[in-house]
Amino acid sequence: MINKTHIALGICAALLVVNTGFLLQISSRQKALEQQMENMQNQVMDSISVNTSSITQRIENILEKQSSLLSNSNFYVNKENGAIVLLAEATPKTITDGETAEFRVKKADGSVQSQKATLENGVWKTTMETGLFDDGTLSIAISSNGVTKQEELGSVSTTQYSYIDAQSQWGENAATLYLLLYPADSFYEVKDIVKAEANVENNNTGECFTVPMSLMDNPDAALEDVYTEEPMAPMPDTGTLQRLAFSADFTNKFEVDTDYFITFSVATSDSTVLTGGVDATTYHKGKNGGTTSLSGGSFTLQP
Repeated sequence: MINKTHIALGICAALLVVNTGFLLQISSRQKALEQQMENMQNQVMDSISVNTSSITQRIENILEKQSSLLSNSNFYVNKENGAIVLLAEATPKTITDGETAEFRVKKADGSVQSQKATLENGVWKTTMETGLFDDGTLSIAISSNGVTKQEELGSVSTTQYSYIDAQSQWGENAATLYLLLYPADSFYEVKDIVKAEANVENNNTGECFTVPMSLMDNPDAALEDVYTEEPMAPMPDTGTLQRLAFSADFTNKFEVDTDYFITFSVATSDSTVLTGGVDATTYHKGKNGGTTSLSGGSFTLQP
């Protein structure tokens, strides 16, 4: 009787183990299915969200176009006769008698510069001398029957004209450093540049010193006096470009077997200081009459 009881209990235990394993397997599969369902739901919701966002953007674009005062607009910044000017034009959808318009530039400092527009063949146009500014928003304000409506045209900046193209090169004696400036594409002209300095950093110790540079009467002399072991620094066609040249005497300014990096600072008549030339100009003289290694090159000076 006891044996039969033991056998029955054993069978029950075995069935319990089998059923438990089966239930665990079912539970695991159920969790996997639930995870798959959740992933599918997320994918569907993401797809709906993307499509909804796309449709919303399209509707907003259509409504914005329909509510616009203009059918077309265009603007750009240019340098003309030594001045930085903004040229803008806008084509209104309709024009009423007595209508007037002006273009406005709201600058980053909050100031607003405006210029009245003239109507030419159904297009409002203006040319506005702006000078230099970092960032601004251009808009047009159209007035008719005592009501003025304003519409933004886009962002505008003249920062690119605050730069000056430059190049550095060493003279044949390896002790004279030249700085040539080409301000043709800059807001600043030759007459605006009043001072230049070479800023020298000892790459071994981090110590720095400044060497004043002298204005040269003949910029072409800097193009003719070139260190013999170094090809002339790349430069634009100098035949038609206005240029300015400075020189500095570096005799006994350097220690042997030491690397130096040189940058430049240029001051203008409106007290703006432009700097540049990082890694473009270097100097190294070896020990005991070893090789003198010099480099120069083209770079941009900027505020």
